Amino acid sequence: MIKRLLNLISDTFKRFIDWITHVDYRHIFLDIANFIGDIMHRALFDLLLPKKYRTLTKQEIFTIIFKSDTPRGKKFDIWLLILIGLNVMVIMLESVSDAPKWFTLSMNIIGWLFTLLFTFEFYLRIYCLEHPRKYIVSLFGIIDIISIFPAYLSIFLPAASTLSVLRLMRVLRIFRIFRMERFIEESRFLINALRRSATKILVFMLFVFIMAVILGATMYGIEGEKNPDISSIPRGVYWAVVTITTVGYGDIAPVTATGQFISMIVMLLGYSIIAVPTGIVAGDTIEEYRNQHERKRQHRKRRNELHPEPDEDKEEADSHSSNQVPSEDSQSSSPDSPAEEENDDSPMLKPRSKQWNPDPGAKANPEDLL
Repeated sequence: MIKRLLNLISDTFKRFIDWITHVDYRHIFLDIANFIGDIMHRALFDLLLPKKYRTLTKQEIFTIIFKSDTPRGKKFDIWLLILIGLNVMVIMLESVSDAPKWFTLSMNIIGWLFTLLFTFEFYLRIYCLEHPRKYIVSLFGIIDIISIFPAYLSIFLPAASTLSVLRLMRVLRIFRIFRMERFIEESRFLINALRRSATKILVFMLFVFIMAVILGATMYGIEGEKNPDISSIPRGVYWAVVTITTVGYGDIAPVTATGQFISMIVMLLGYSIIAVPTGIVAGDTIEEYRNQHERKRQHRKRRNELHPEPDEDKEEADSHSSNQVPSEDSQSSSPDSPAEEENDDSPMLKPRSKQWNPDPGAKANPEDLL
């Protein structure tokens, strides 16, 4: 009897594992995404949007959302930044514990309205694209998902609602909206400098951690029996970290003369420790600046080699010959020779390689979500 029961349980478990391994999760995910997209599409184009916006084509939606260099696109992005700022303020006000219940409830409702608004905006972003997956896995696509996901996660984990302030990361679009390419270039310059110094800083932090553990254990050996605040090595390590970083909370203080002398040495050591990572980053920043300057110089050199500038003597000779009176032969041959026309096949006249542009006649279709 027991053997049959064990065999039955074993067979059931094997069938369950076999069913899990053979499930087409991609097909299930696509069905769920299409179902959600259909609901959002109908809610937007049948109920929420004003009538004059319900007939927008994909190209018009694409222009408004992604083309910040157009009047309508810039206005859309500016209003989006304003709504993001208001939403962050609502989240901050919602966390005030001393506020009346009606105020907290109102902030909660307004916060959910903002979440639904940004959800519909994200749907429109992926709806008007030919390849929405590329946008979803891009930097701004990931930021959009991170800014929306915590609000829905808070249904199951209420503490996750505070993570909605990550929506403030979407303000990074301000550099693209107002054409602040220079700031983007400077941020890349700083990131490259930090990347160069990352290994040195990690080695230095490891050294500081080892020193904090040694100082904490030493202080516990000196103060452990006489100071109840340093009752263990972890408490001593906490004191060492607070002292080395010159924070000095004051909740733990040595009471013996030897402990106070060690504290004085650690405090003075802390100032020198602060200066080390600053010097590392500063040195790598200078080195990155030199490398960037050298790359620009090499680029200009290669460009001059490929497209050399005309010689000044040759220019003067050409200008002198152009000022002379043309001969009779040249005058007689000029009417017979046709004027040179611009070559339509010239590379300067060729249109740029056309990137994807939404079909101007395409209407809204929820099946284009993925």
